[in-house]
Amino acid sequence: MKSILKLIPAVATLFFLGCNSVNDEQVKVEANIPLVSTVKVQEKSFNPKLLFAGTVYANKEANLGATLPGRVEKIFFEEGQSVRKGDLIVELSDEMLTQATIEYETIKKDFERVSRLREKGSISEMEYDHVKAKFEASKAKVEMVRKNTQVYAPFSGVIVERMMEEGEVYFINPGLEPGYSMRSGIVRLMQLDPVKVKFDVNEKDLQYVKKGLVAEISMDGIAGKTYTGKVVNIKPMLSTTTRSTTVEIQLSNTGLEIKPGMFANVVVNLPEIKAPVIPLKTIYRQPGTSEDYVYMVKDEVVSRVRIKQLETLGDFVAVSGIDAGVDIVLEGKNRVNNGLKVKVSNSNY
Repeated sequence: MKSILKLIPAVATLFFLGCNSVNDEQVKVEANIPLVSTVKVQEKSFNPKLLFAGTVYANKEANLGATLPGRVEKIFFEEGQSVRKGDLIVELSDEMLTQATIEYETIKKDFERVSRLREKGSISEMEYDHVKAKFEASKAKVEMVRKNTQVYAPFSGVIVERMMEEGEVYFINPGLEPGYSMRSGIVRLMQLDPVKVKFDVNEKDLQYVKKGLVAEISMDGIAGKTYTGKVVNIKPMLSTTTRSTTVEIQLSNTGLEIKPGMFANVVVNLPEIKAPVIPLKTIYRQPGTSEDYVYMVKDEVVSRVRIKQLETLGDFVAVSGIDAGVDIVLEGKNRVNNGLKVKVSNSNY
C-alpha cells in the first residue's frame, strides 16, 4: 500500500508533463499558420483605354505645279500665307502659249476657208474633216498650255513651303521628303483646319478600334493642352511585316497651333464594360516573368490564381481570370503558398 501511494505523485507529474507537451505542440503548430487579411473581389463598370503614339498630318495636302516644264515667272504667296480655293498661286512663262496661239490662229483661218468651200461644194468631205480635226486639236493645245502657265489653289489652305523660287525652271521631278507628298511641285499647299492624327494599331487591338470612337490627343510640343477627336478612318488592310494598320483621328485646329509633323499621344476610349476589380497591392508577380497572380482564400486555404491585368484604375486594377465575390489575400501574400492553411483577419480596405 505504501508503495502505491509513493507512485501517485510520479504518475501525476507525468500526466501534467504530457498535457503541457501537447499544448506546446499545438501552440507551435498554430504559430506556424500565417495570419493574412483578405479583400473581396468587386465587379465594376469602366471605360477601357488604348494608348498609341501618332503623328499629325494635314487634312489635305497638294504639291502645286504644272504638267509641262517652264520658267517660274511669279509666285503670288509667301510661306505661311492663307489662300482660298481658286486663287492664282503661280504664273509660269508663256512662250509655249504664244507659240501655240500663233499655230491656232493660222489653222483657224484655214478652217474658216475650207468651211466656206464646203458650203459651195468645192472640196471633199474628207478634206474638210482633216482640217477640222487639226483645228480642234490646236484649240485643245492652246487650252492645255494656258492651264499650265497658271496654277490655281484646288482647295483653301496654307502655303507651307515654296519648293522653287521665281526665275527657276520647273521640271516634273518628285519632291523627296519622307512623310509628306512625293509629287512634283512648285509650292506645297496644306489644309490645316482640321488636321489628322495617324497611328498604327496592331491586329490584336484592331478588333476594339471602331469608327466614331472618341480619343484624347496631347502633343509634346503643346504643353498642358488636350484635344478631343473621333476615329474617322481605318485603313482596310494590314502591313505584312508589322501586322498593323493605320487609323486616323480628325481634330479641329481653328487656331492653327497644331502643326503637321508633331508627335501625338493618343488615348482611345473604348465602350463601357464590366470586369472584376481588385486592389493593385493584391497582385503577385512571378519573379523573372510577366505572369501575375492573386491568392484566393476559401475555408482558410490558399489557392494561387493566374490573372491578366486589363486596365489600371488608380489604386485598383480591372482583371480577368477571377470571379467577383471571392476573397483574395491583401496583406501577407509574400508569406503564403498554394494550398497553405492560413488565419484570416478582417480588412477594411
